[in-house]
Amino acid sequence: MKIDYLDKFQGTLIGVAIGDTLGHPFEGMLRSEIINRVKNVENVEAFILKNKNLFNTYTDDTQLTLHTAEALVQGNGFNIDNFISEYIKWLEDPPIGPGYGCIYSIRKLKYGVSREEAASNSGGNGAAMRISPIGLFYCKDLMSLKEAAIQSSLITHTHSAALAGAVVIARAIAYLIDKNPKKGFSIDDFFEVILSSISNSTDKIWEEFVNVLKKVKANLDLIPIEPGLIKFSQAGVKPPYFIEEYIGQSFVHPYTLSTVACTIFVFLKKLNSFKECIFELATVGGDTDSVGAIGGSLAGTYFGASNIPPELIKLVKNYKNILKIANDLYGKFEERYI
Repeated sequence: MKIDYLDKFQGTLIGVAIGDTLGHPFEGMLRSEIINRVKNVENVEAFILKNKNLFNTYTDDTQLTLHTAEALVQGNGFNIDNFISEYIKWLEDPPIGPGYGCIYSIRKLKYGVSREEAASNSGGNGAAMRISPIGLFYCKDLMSLKEAAIQSSLITHTHSAALAGAVVIARAIAYLIDKNPKKGFSIDDFFEVILSSISNSTDKIWEEFVNVLKKVKANLDLIPIEPGLIKFSQAGVKPPYFIEEYIGQSFVHPYTLSTVACTIFVFLKKLNSFKECIFELATVGGDTDSVGAIGGSLAGTYFGASNIPPELIKLVKNYKNILKIANDLYGKFEERYI
């Protein structure tokens, strides 16, 4: 069966926006508090229908993903000046719920601080959350994919965890784009691909990233979703950022390793449908909008827009513009690689 790449591009970007929109109202809550509010994960759809006013916007995760896509369109691929220009434009959107690493760095860039001096050393998930367009555009050029993922991340985040997370998610997107949800894919192959993208590094944090993802794989068939989230929700987090009061709770930390580990765990546990997957992602607890956005990019790439319920697409503000940006990005991809 021939892969409809346009459908996959659309699915990825709208998937980011859906996950972000659904996760946003729950950000900062424990999973137990979210489940108590919606009664159970199976009831999320009914909760959304009754409380549509809560799900009225996405956040900076989607905004910066769209600016990343626009930069790729303008440059016909990665061009540092286009990326900086697009990220500065984000300040005029204006930013919705921005993370420290992104807003701190991009404001400096706006006022003429050099890229090297502007970037923060944040290990937060601000690079991974916006990386999916690079995974799409460079899905046929894996060397360029890794380089673009790193270089685009360095605009705002120089921390090794942020870079590793961006590479892993971009590579996962490139893997999933060629997979048919009716046929499934090999979990072993999936992990081999994403692990190889950051293996053989002398960087200790990249090594830790590899080891944690191996543990995610080892636990997929052993434990249900909630115990898995509790196990990985603060993976790699060191003092003073580790939150002791959340030990034994599902509250996904915004540290990139924690976020990416939990997102991949949930995504791989819920491969039956986009809807089932995205509802689970949006209710993990903690940094729910970013888990929703990153997981939404994975689920959207895998299932494609044609397998996303129309009511979820229409829930997203400006969804027609998001689909247009996806079309534009696909057009540039088609010109260059097909």
